[in-house]
Amino acid sequence: MTVEDLANQTGVSVRNIRAYQTAGLLPPPRLQGRLGLYGQEHLGKLELIRDLRQQGFGLEAIGDMLANTPDGAWSEYSLVTHLFSKSFFTVEPAQRKAMNDMAAHWGATASPEQKARLAKNGLYRPIEGDEVEMLSPSLERIGVQLAELGVSLDTVLDLQDELIRHTRAIAKIYVEQLFLDLIQRMTKDTPADATTPSAAIDAKQIAQLHAVFERLRPLAVGSITAAFPVVLQQEFDNGIKKRLKTTSAKKR
Repeated sequence: MTVEDLANQTGVSVRNIRAYQTAGLLPPPRLQGRLGLYGQEHLGKLELIRDLRQQGFGLEAIGDMLANTPDGAWSEYSLVTHLFSKSFFTVEPAQRKAMNDMAAHWGATASPEQKARLAKNGLYRPIEGDEVEMLSPSLERIGVQLAELGVSLDTVLDLQDELIRHTRAIAKIYVEQLFLDLIQRMTKDTPADATTPSAAIDAKQIAQLHAVFERLRPLAVGSITAAFPVVLQQEFDNGIKKRLKTTSAKKR
């Protein structure tokens, strides 16, 4: 395939294909004179990159995943990532909101710096103009309740940034050490078929993967809910002890 053929077949622009090559995510094409030709490996890997990008993964994270994906398994992994698409792990539908309204509950308009922070944290997907899609409306409602308690917007953004940073680290461990490992183990004995790479995982395996992931999903989410109250209590107790020690030291 030419790069144009590859773009038409995957829906990825020629410009992005070139960018993925520059980033080292795609190997260079085979040259026939001055013409670059792409094969099934490029197609499968590009399908996987496309699906992961649609799910919100950054190029660095995708590079890490590709480094741990068996050669020739790109189309199979693309099939699996398509199966477990944007909505598989979510528990509530996204909601639209104007970025200018994000600070309304604080009786203010969000500053350019605050808007930039909201745009970067991964919980708000830009749509068009000033509108964003809130991927966690429940978390936004918690922010509103904090505003009613007098907590400043900057403090709420600080808390949100830390929450996302730590939960993202936990999620990465779950993905790499549990979900992707299970996919690899459940498909490792699947025979490769160079002519139909996306057919290497049969319907039975897909059903098995889906059933296993359906059981794992609430366990992964529930583990955070189960552990956090205990850790919160421990940190609260430690914080009180430190504050009392500081106060006592000052009085002396």
